[in-house]
Amino acid sequence: MVVLVRWVLLSLYPSYELSILVICYSLESVLQYQEQSIKSRFRHHHINILIDEIEKVYFESNIKFDKSSQLSKFLKSGRKLAKSWELGESNQTDMSLLFTTLHVERIAQVIRELQFEEKKKKYLKDLLNGTLDFFERKQSHAKSILWELEVWIKIKKSIPEAYLDEPDVVVTLDKTKIAIPCKKIFSEKSVEKVLSNAVSQIEKNNFQFGIVAINIDDLLPEKTVLNAKTFKESADKLHNFNLQFLNKHERYFLKYFSESRIIAVIISSSIISDIHYESPKFNNFHQWTMWTVPNLNSQHQNQIKEFNQKIMT
Repeated sequence: MVVLVRWVLLSLYPSYELSILVICYSLESVLQYQEQSIKSRFRHHHINILIDEIEKVYFESNIKFDKSSQLSKFLKSGRKLAKSWELGESNQTDMSLLFTTLHVERIAQVIRELQFEEKKKKYLKDLLNGTLDFFERKQSHAKSILWELEVWIKIKKSIPEAYLDEPDVVVTLDKTKIAIPCKKIFSEKSVEKVLSNAVSQIEKNNFQFGIVAINIDDLLPEKTVLNAKTFKESADKLHNFNLQFLNKHERYFLKYFSESRIIAVIISSSIISDIHYESPKFNNFHQWTMWTVPNLNSQHQNQIKEFNQKIMT
């Protein structure tokens, strides 16, 4: 028997909170394709602000990225889309530019938080090392680093005592430090090895236990937009995808649960979603599924309960 704790993160614009059933929706900024002139003009300003933020952080950190780099191409595409919207051409939007700009929005959210960190140069350089095209399905150091940063940012919003430190993220709960190694899965064949490496990181850095955060974006079909009638349908589809992954690899997780080396696993999947009957239509859609077992010792049960309560609220 397993215990599942589920929550969904939806990236929308503007920021506000919406609760539906027992699912907690955290709504953040995203770009919406609309024909209304007022909203189109606002969106064009929003795109340029995102790009300006990225360029400013890199400039102030004395890090140059080549004009031929993927990030540079993304920013150029974003400017092109903003220009077309400024000219009132939203009804003729190039969808490839729109999707690229959604990539930029996701990257910008990370860089915005990173700019105040002492180790920002390391992470900014790492984000240039490999593809950040979320439609591509190939191994990328940049994507792995982005996942670490997304975990840190999500947790830090609810638990200020969350830091970028070995193994990847460290959280302090009730004076106890909990290690959170963050792993990207690029192939299902590597799950056992990746999980073993995560547990080794916990032990190597002298933590008694940890929570493993696993991202499975790259197991979703490549160059795909998730179609759904509603946000709930989109959430259910990703939730089922996360559950299928957990069920398929349950034996590996249970091995480390039984040894009390991990006390929970977070599975995350993210995709651009096309919502047919609700607004905004196009979104960066994220879902986290947290998995644990009921026979943890009382200390670990309390820590997981507190972690979950703080993240959910």
